[in-house]
Amino acid sequence: MVSMALNTVSESKTQRLEILSPEGVVDPSLPCEITPERLLEIYRKMVEIRLFDERAIKLQRQGRLGTYPQILGQEATQLIPPMCLEPEDWLVPTYRGQGCYYARGLQLRYSLLYWAGDDRGVRFPEGNNDMIFSIPVGTHLTQVAGLAWAAKLQGQPRVAMAYLGDGTSSKGDLHEALTFAGQFKLPAIYVIENNHWAISMPRERQSAAKTLAEKAWSYGIFGLQVDGNDPLALHEAARQAIERARRGEGPTVLECETYRLGHHTTADDAGRYRPASEAEAWKRKDPVARLRRYLSSRGLWDEERESRLKAEAEAMIQREVEAYENFPPPNPLDMFADNFALAPWNLIEQRRELEELLKDRQTRHDLVLPPAEGRFP
Repeated sequence: MVSMALNTVSESKTQRLEILSPEGVVDPSLPCEITPERLLEIYRKMVEIRLFDERAIKLQRQGRLGTYPQILGQEATQLIPPMCLEPEDWLVPTYRGQGCYYARGLQLRYSLLYWAGDDRGVRFPEGNNDMIFSIPVGTHLTQVAGLAWAAKLQGQPRVAMAYLGDGTSSKGDLHEALTFAGQFKLPAIYVIENNHWAISMPRERQSAAKTLAEKAWSYGIFGLQVDGNDPLALHEAARQAIERARRGEGPTVLECETYRLGHHTTADDAGRYRPASEAEAWKRKDPVARLRRYLSSRGLWDEERESRLKAEAEAMIQREVEAYENFPPPNPLDMFADNFALAPWNLIEQRRELEELLKDRQTRHDLVLPPAEGRFP
């Protein structure tokens, strides 16, 4: 006779990785394969993207930029996993993904251009397999499984990495993606940025699961919860997940526990639903300050280097802002480009009509438009 305790829930078997304490002290018993040069590279990029984030908010408030999703407090989760990829690997972030793209070499002028409503802002570096981030929540997750499946079928040693938030982890898209990825042992990595708030929905009301990473085990997938404000733990977790994927050992779900210190976007007011004391508590786990303390303890950083880095970063950001604001206006014909493998007749006619109108205006008003870009088949 089998007895069943229907009122109990089994303990999660998901492990949690934290190597660097908020005070900047390393746990020597845990693995951490990362060089001083790599640590300094990560710190530089985190400082740069934080200063850029602050500047972008100011631009938006001045009416020089559209709605903008700040990544304050999430610099480590944004930058470090993509930095562990190769250019030929696939990366598909969420709309809060400008840090991911910056980690892969995208110039910041293009991030500004995108959030100003110009689709030339998704001009990724040559040779990168980067996809435009997904504004609809979760729709990219099955696409990433498809990218990973294609790489496996073609025998390519590529990894496909997707980002999602804690809110998206409750959507059916993730269920379908993980079912497929687990069944075919695909080289896919799903990075959950658990920043504890899906706009105004708190994590504790989002799912009854003890961790979000444990959902992976139901699909035969390895799941790990990582301190998302610990740069060393993130680097180690991402490195191991990528190595497993390349060895053909299947996908990984990484739940990165972090915190959105700012508003959801510039169109949001987090003070209406989130206690200020909560954000203050998370500031003590700030990933930028955390890594700086560690670097200082190893003699790799000091106040002089900090001042020099900030000055260099501010100068670089100013150049990017100027480049963004000096972009020539786009050619209106580009609205028809890169949408279809074979354009339908009605779009062909509409484009031809607009082309004639533009030619007439150029002749009568001596206008100069840049050449149309993109592909219109």
